[in-house]
Amino acid sequence: MSARHETSSDVPLVSPAAIRPPIPSGNMDTNPANLASAVVTHAFGQLPQYIDDARFRLLPYDMFRAFEPAHTLARTVRLTTPRTNLVLDTVVTSGLTGTEARQNARAYTAAVTLDRRPVPRIGRYWVYYRNNGPLICRIYFPGDLGSLHMAVHSLVLRPLAAGSHDVRVTVVRRAQGSPPARFVVRYLVRVLARGPSAAERASAPEEDARKPPSRTPLTFLDARQ
Repeated sequence: MSARHETSSDVPLVSPAAIRPPIPSGNMDTNPANLASAVVTHAFGQLPQYIDDARFRLLPYDMFRAFEPAHTLARTVRLTTPRTNLVLDTVVTSGLTGTEARQNARAYTAAVTLDRRPVPRIGRYWVYYRNNGPLICRIYFPGDLGSLHMAVHSLVLRPLAAGSHDVRVTVVRRAQGSPPARFVVRYLVRVLARGPSAAERASAPEEDARKPPSRTPLTFLDARQ
């Protein structure tokens, strides 16, 4: 699956070194599926914004955003962060089976720019996993949610240079019989000239810590509804 995003040959692209390759790693904590799942868990208030000794910051994602056919909705997120990896989910959808999750994902295309430069080969950042599957560790989902299959478009931006940056995400949803709907999120990021502080590292959950209780039940909705 690839985004419908065309660029001319003279448009500078984001350097491949700026984004971590979406290749499963031997470290369960930092494999793409686990990081994508962490953003979802953070969106439900079940994880803090820093994880793994603040080596990763989870960017905000609105699980309940709505798409309106023939309209473009927009949101701007402003944040300040130390120089650390930024985990960005652009689309989150789910299904009772892996096939259903992938089918639901086909309704969406995504385009991402970093400081006005498009991210090339954007379709390669889709990850597919089951919430209680072998790719997920130290993230727990109650009841039937554990067996839910996920399709998430997720990128990990490597530490950016100190200063101001503009990350723009454009998601298009297409449904049969309706005109396309667009949702645009701009992350205006101010990167500090330092790494994570002791307080930021301390805010990340310990590797052997139990998942904290939450009064907010985890719920996954098809964004097309």
